[in-house]
Amino acid sequence: MTFDYRKSLADKLGHLIRGGVVADEVKLRPFTRDQSIYQIEPLVAALPENQADVLKLVQFAAEEGVPITARGGGSGTAGSALGTGIVMALPENGFWAQIDDFNVSGPECKVRCGAGVLHNDLQTFLKQRGYYLPADVSSASISRIGGNIATKASGPHALKYGSIDRFLDQAVFVSDRGELVDTAEAATIPLRLVRQLADLQSRLRNDAEAVKILRQRQRFKISSGYNLFAFLRDISLGQLIAQLLVGSVGSLGLLVSATLRGEIFERQRAAVLGCFPGLVEAGRAVNALRHLKVAAIEMISRETVQVLKQHVSLPSGLDMDAHLLLVEVSGPGCLEQVDRIKTLLQSGDFRMTAPLQVAHAEAGIDELWALRKRILWVIRHPQPHLRALSVVNDVGVPPQLLAEFIHDVQQVFARLKIEVLIYGHAGSGNLHLRPLFDVTLPDLAGRIRKVADAVYEVVFRYGGTVSAEHGMGRLRAPYLRREWGDGLYEYMREVKAIFDPRGVFNPDVVFSDRPITEHMRDDLSA
Repeated sequence: MTFDYRKSLADKLGHLIRGGVVADEVKLRPFTRDQSIYQIEPLVAALPENQADVLKLVQFAAEEGVPITARGGGSGTAGSALGTGIVMALPENGFWAQIDDFNVSGPECKVRCGAGVLHNDLQTFLKQRGYYLPADVSSASISRIGGNIATKASGPHALKYGSIDRFLDQAVFVSDRGELVDTAEAATIPLRLVRQLADLQSRLRNDAEAVKILRQRQRFKISSGYNLFAFLRDISLGQLIAQLLVGSVGSLGLLVSATLRGEIFERQRAAVLGCFPGLVEAGRAVNALRHLKVAAIEMISRETVQVLKQHVSLPSGLDMDAHLLLVEVSGPGCLEQVDRIKTLLQSGDFRMTAPLQVAHAEAGIDELWALRKRILWVIRHPQPHLRALSVVNDVGVPPQLLAEFIHDVQQVFARLKIEVLIYGHAGSGNLHLRPLFDVTLPDLAGRIRKVADAVYEVVFRYGGTVSAEHGMGRLRAPYLRREWGDGLYEYMREVKAIFDPRGVFNPDVVFSDRPITEHMRDDLSA
């Protein structure tokens, strides 16, 4: 596209919407990157003032034949918030940051929030009232609720509470034709969606093989592709649509606001820290601990701890030359649960390098979690020539197979002679693998593709997923068909065709055969 076209596009859009339009090359730079390996310059960035602006923006984009990519806080690791057309970013104003309609019903509450609400701001609002959103993501300081929904976010407590789709009650979004749809108001749902989704649901439910696969896979944590699990549930059409938006990375519609359910914040908590000589040994312990119905089980490899020690001051319990498991229990009876954990690990066939440590005080527990959530930001650039790149950073396998998976994937990195940092939500079978790439060596793109192919080969062998909680993106799209198989992959393509037949929303982030190294950041591709 020429500069003249960009200027013309920006001028027309600037006269159409009340919000800002960015077309200057320097000012566009913040919109060219996220936390992924990619860099893509859009034609323009639009910052809609309100939902009326979004309606106009979609109609304008469709008329111009320019795609729209929604962008939240820029915390994505798979390149789903970057695009070559119009990037729609949400300004930090009163409309997008609004939190209201809070009401309580028994042990639950409901709250409506704008798509631009920061995750931490919502949690603060809820905790001040004795509640919280259990889908507590590690990027809470910068991620927006719209992005959490778009990626099917979950966080460490998914083991007990599940992903954010479990807490979504209602969604308001803009369709590909510029219609404002409220999933709780049947009259706002376009008739074409009603008919086509009903037909697709009927065919999918009558497809025995598809149903079998979905039933098997719904038992563990997955955010790849579209949320086809919703078609098997007995829910209203509006609820079905809301569930399909979860994990869709803005490729089906543009979210304006959502109503979420919160739960009572459990102040009765305790944490147990275990130290293991081997990561496979820790994986075996995870499988045993899951049966105690704990709230979270986090794994931090020895290598990850060593990098942390170089950059931050660690609590004494974490300053260990060992692989760590952080286990949290919550609610009434949590002290009895601690005793069960200690009994299981001490009397079972588990080797540990140090006595178990237990934290009962809220401050001590919060300190452990704060450090755990800093891992992503601390490890990215451990040495001048090493980068812990986002390549295979969100894999998931059935939790009962975690130890075997760890063994095999460690063999992959040993064969490739690449050190890897491993941490994550082990209780859900979800690990963040961060290979340390030497960016001074030649053919970084080739090495990245080789790592992805080799690791995903192991993931698929164990019936796993390329994305357990961070959603789709350019980094994962080429592997989607292999993960799900031809049948379910084609059902997902039908979902896209039903919601967005003209391809207005976020192309190439769910379905693509392009190399995962296309559009690599300029500081990596040299």
